[in-house]
Amino acid sequence: MASVKFLLRNKKATKFVTIYYGINLSANSRIIGATKFKINPAYWNDAKQEVRNMTDVSEIKDNINSKLSDFKRFVLIKISDYDFYDTDEIKKELKKDIDIYFGKNLKEEKLTFYTFSKQFIEQSKNRIIDSNGRTLSNRTIKEYERTLELLKDFEKEYKYTISFESINMDFYSLYIDYLENLDFSLNTIGKFIKQLKVFMNAATEENLNTNLSFQSKRFIKPSATSTQIYLNEIELKKIIDIDYSDNKILDNARNLFIIGAYTGLRVSDFNGLTKKSIHESNGKRFFRVIVKKTGKYLPIPIHPEVEKILEKNDGNPPKRMPEQHINVALKKIGAKAELNGEIIFKKIKGGKEINVTKKKYEMISNHSSRRSFCTNAYFAEMPILDIMAISGHTSEKVFLNYIKITDDERALKISESSFFKNKIISDGSEKI
Repeated sequence: MASVKFLLRNKKATKFVTIYYGINLSANSRIIGATKFKINPAYWNDAKQEVRNMTDVSEIKDNINSKLSDFKRFVLIKISDYDFYDTDEIKKELKKDIDIYFGKNLKEEKLTFYTFSKQFIEQSKNRIIDSNGRTLSNRTIKEYERTLELLKDFEKEYKYTISFESINMDFYSLYIDYLENLDFSLNTIGKFIKQLKVFMNAATEENLNTNLSFQSKRFIKPSATSTQIYLNEIELKKIIDIDYSDNKILDNARNLFIIGAYTGLRVSDFNGLTKKSIHESNGKRFFRVIVKKTGKYLPIPIHPEVEKILEKNDGNPPKRMPEQHINVALKKIGAKAELNGEIIFKKIKGGKEINVTKKKYEMISNHSSRRSFCTNAYFAEMPILDIMAISGHTSEKVFLNYIKITDDERALKISESSFFKNKIISDGSEKI
């Protein structure tokens, strides 16, 4: 098992010396190097691998110990990421990662596509993306990392060397073929192409890349209209009425979903509400949320169905659950509620368009709750601008494309308009 230790090469020195790291990858493979930190050996606790708690170094102790702990955690995570590499490959990649971590100017060494991209990802973790000081989400960072993994897998399978120069239209055709054979949807493939273009754009701005093939109109980010579902009020009631008193996990997942369906919040926001999120104003109760995606303040009235959930939990919202666990639970909940309607949609597989049929419960996900809120609120005649204020959509056109209603449902809603009522409308010729 890999380990990280810190050491001083001259323990008898009377001045500050560099703290070195030793990384054991195996019995026969070790990496030794210098950190950016220094300490007088008199203040170093070799047994505990940290600066001693002494008055003379009180101002630097916590900072150095924290930085060493962060570095150790960084190294162990990277080794875990490279679990499928052999020891020599891990050693090679880890040395590059450590250079990046300590800010070594790798431009002098002629950055490769992979080295630059990994450096870009590391720097992205602290990159400010708006005036509110927000940084990139963990999900985006994971998408960057997943993109690099796929590129490396592609490189091995197709024996196509990835470099700044080789990312051209030939590469694009082969890579799209590779991703299609993995049975990814068009939108998922488009996401991976988008992240690749992020790396290439950044490298171009840094004057590390001169190959602009990725800017070609043919080097497109594939996309397709996604097939998403919503649950109407009757279907939501079926889910609400299930007795899960004997299954706390499914009960909690169901309750989280219902809160999403009656608040319009994203899973990142409804999966983590607390009592402190609840406020009262003029006799009405609201959730007050700082939306994670935008950083904006959003108050949302608490629906009666949500109040019932809170009452059953002594006023507390449901406990947080891993998002993937909620998604898995929702399939079981939907099946129990007998949401068996068939959904037919088109999908690209192996470069060909095919028809796919699934049961509705198979397609329920965290996001279905938010889409259910928007669609049901629309049918309930809530003003579109008010729905958009909660959903975050910035245009009515985008919102109407987002909600999932069939042509028949839209026609039924239109039929309720006064235009189609049997009323005689004055021609305005009456005399006053």
